[in-house]
Parts: sequence; C-alpha cells; structure tokens
Amino acid sequence: MKSISFYNLIIKINIKIPRMFDEKIIQSFPEVLYKDKKEGIVKKNKFDPNRIFERLIKETSLSEKDAEKVTLDVFRFIASSNLKILTAPLIRELVSYTLSKFGFEIARLQNTRIGFPYHDLEVKIDECEDVNELKEFIYQGVLTEFNEVKKLIENPDKSS
Repeated sequence: MKSISFYNLIIKINIKIPRMFDEKIIQSFPEVLYKDKKEGIVKKNKFDPNRIFERLIKETSLSEKDAEKVTLDVFRFIASSNLKILTAPLIRELVSYTLSKFGFEIARLQNTRIGFPYHDLEVKIDECEDVNELKEFIYQGVLTEFNEVKKLIENPDKSS
C-alpha cells in the first residue's frame, strides 16, 4: 500500500461540518500528549484536527467558516512540520498564532492559555520552601492574568 503524507491527506478529505476529518484519516495522524482533566494524568491519543474546530466553536466567537479556516491552517502546519513531540499546549499555541495571523484578536484572547512559562514556574518552585506560599503565588498569578485577559476581551478598544 502506498504511503501518503499528512499534508497530501488534506486534498483527499471531503470537509463536513462538524466532523472535518474522517476517523480512518485520524488513525494515520501522530499521537498527542495531553493531560486528562478527570484523571489528572498525561495520556496519548491520536491527533484529531476536529477537536481544534470543536474547541474554537465552543471557546471563541468565531463563525464555523472562520473556525474551519483556522483548523485547516493549523492542520497543514502540523502535517508538514514532522514534529517529534506533539502536545495539547503546543496545538493551542499554534491555534493562537494562527488566530493572530488571520487577525482574529478577540478569538485569540478567548483561546489563550493562562498560567506561567515553564522556566518561571521552575524557578519559583525551587525558591519556595512553603507549599502554601507557592499555591498562593500560582493562584494570584493565574487570577490576575485571567482578569487582564477578560478585560481585553470585554473592552478591546481600551487595551492601549
């Protein structure tokens, strides 16, 4: 059986809403590392571009047409990049970049991941001796960032 690249698969896909990608196609995609929200552990699952589309519709104010455009662009990048490690946070970063690229500023804010860069959190963990102090630092940092992003979403013209 002849092998086909991920990028060339896009040409063979008949796009349908809400499932843009057929289950048989998804089985040929790489695995994604993600944290299971219920169990709190890291798991692997096949990359499913439909999830990007579904999350954009659920989490942002994008139309189905615009969500499809973003999904296809992110899919094309992932398919052509030969990434060795694909994680859910990386996919979200790629989606945020693509939203910015297409000028969807509010949707990018709605899609943003709130938290700390790995290095900053690593330093804080190393210097904190009290777990409650660390919890408070994380809580306050996340809450502050969330409130700032919320203000930008609600009043984008007042961001300057």
